[in-house]
Amino acid sequence: MARVGYLLAPGEEAEWTFVVGRAFLAAIPANAPAEVANALGALAGEATVEAEVVVALLPLGGELEVESFAVIVQRDATDDDGVPVSVIVRGEITVDVFSVGGSRRFSAGDIRPWLLSDFRSVTGLVIGSPGRAVLPAGLLDSGRPFPGGTVTASRLFWSFVDRPESMEATIIRSPRPPAVDADTVLRVPRVQADTVILTPGGLRAGRAAVAETTLGRPAPSGSPAGPDLPARPRYGLRLTDGTELRLDTACRLGRHPRHARVAESPVPRLIEVASPTSAVSGTHLDIRQVGDSVVVTDLGSTNGTVVILPRRRPQRLGSGQSQTVLAGTRVDIGDGNIIEILPASGA
Repeated sequence: MARVGYLLAPGEEAEWTFVVGRAFLAAIPANAPAEVANALGALAGEATVEAEVVVALLPLGGELEVESFAVIVQRDATDDDGVPVSVIVRGEITVDVFSVGGSRRFSAGDIRPWLLSDFRSVTGLVIGSPGRAVLPAGLLDSGRPFPGGTVTASRLFWSFVDRPESMEATIIRSPRPPAVDADTVLRVPRVQADTVILTPGGLRAGRAAVAETTLGRPAPSGSPAGPDLPARPRYGLRLTDGTELRLDTACRLGRHPRHARVAESPVPRLIEVASPTSAVSGTHLDIRQVGDSVVVTDLGSTNGTVVILPRRRPQRLGSGQSQTVLAGTRVDIGDGNIIEILPASGA
């Protein structure tokens, strides 16, 4: 069970329109086009919503462009400690994430089109403008209680009590999580795959049964990504040995990629790469298409991941960090293993 509250203090402007759904939270600027807010509001009653369906409603260009937004979607089943969520942010907005393992302030900075990260055991969230001071933990218990729907305010607070069955709001008082520490970084392992590709040396056939679908993940290839949504063109990747693959499912790369405790649908591929010096970690990198973008995530590697965007300086991802990338991007995970992102099919 969860508590949701909002705040509009005296003298503060209502900067954001917050949409509180049964399975997601979203924030867009208060002056964003009404069509966008209405489209998000239409999803509020859905019991299950995938992250790419919500993000697809937020135009990244044109007359309806949304320069800044935050989307939070529950990823998998909850546990006694908190809720696992995916947080997607763009532009001038921050999400303070509280969890049993630490806390941090999450924002996109100048990363475009948006930045995604996964968190587990989340006990509270605060969404608002980056200029606001870091909030005392007790403020999560304040603000006007809000059962769900759309509201315009300066900040939104989400927290849970007891065992959280979902992100759906129930107006009850929640325990106080620890204060935000901007220097604390949460390392969140993602779920793993059971289709294995060996490189060099060709492909190993075989795919295990598809597990139960979880929130916040793309729909299986060939099935609709959401209500009445057409299949999206798929990006691809080229491995060091020249093997090319479509991103019809997520790809996880490493020296010896392994399965996680929680299955994922659609089932990702495991790609095993050679690393004579062990510069590549056992499970090093996740590459997946989310909506119309490609997201690469370092999976807690020892030596990090270098992302080389077209006509940009190389950027090093730290352990657990994500980056949205373009076609033509090269991703270096060590020992000569460089993965190139290919254009979407039909592009």
